[in-house]
Amino acid sequence: MDTSQDTSGAGSAYRLPSRWPRRVSDVVPTIGPSVLLHAGRLPLTVRIACFGLLGVVGITALFLLPSFLIHLAGLQSLMRLDGVLAGLAGLLALGVNIVLAGLQIVLALKVPERLEWVRAALTVTVLVAGLEAVLRDWAYPSVLEMGFRWDLLLMAAMVALLWLPSANRWFTADPA
Repeated sequence: MDTSQDTSGAGSAYRLPSRWPRRVSDVVPTIGPSVLLHAGRLPLTVRIACFGLLGVVGITALFLLPSFLIHLAGLQSLMRLDGVLAGLAGLLALGVNIVLAGLQIVLALKVPERLEWVRAALTVTVLVAGLEAVLRDWAYPSVLEMGFRWDLLLMAAMVALLWLPSANRWFTADPA
C-alpha cells in the first residue's frame, strides 16, 4: 500500500488565473443552474459554496431593491433632513450593493464552468462589498442604518469554501 502523496503540487497549487475574460460574453454563464444539482459534477464544497452564494446574495438583493426604490422615492425629504451629500451617498451605496449582488449571482452561476478567474472575481467582489460597507458605516452611519452585515460574513464564508484544497484541486485540474 503506497501512502506517499504527490508533493509536486501539480493540480493543487494556489495560483493566479492564467485566463481572464476578454469580453462581456465571457462572463455570461453558459451552463444552466441545474448542473448544481448533479452529484458527480461538482465537489461538495463547491456545490455548497454555489448554493450558499446564490441563496445569500439572492435574499440580500431582495431586501436591497425595495430599499433602493424607497430611498429613491424619499430622496427629496432625506436631502432636506440630512443634506444633499448624505442623500446621494445613500442612494449610491444602495446602487453599488445592487450591482455587486447581481455580479455575484452571475459569477456564482459561472462557477460550474471550472474557471479560476471566477473564483478570484468572487473573492474581489466580496472584498469590495465589505470595504464599501465599512466605509459607508464610517462615513455616513445614519444614512442607511443597516447595522452589521451578516450577509457579507456568510458570503465570505462561501467564497472561502472555494479556496479549500478539495475545491482548489477541482479548479486547477485539467478538465477531462
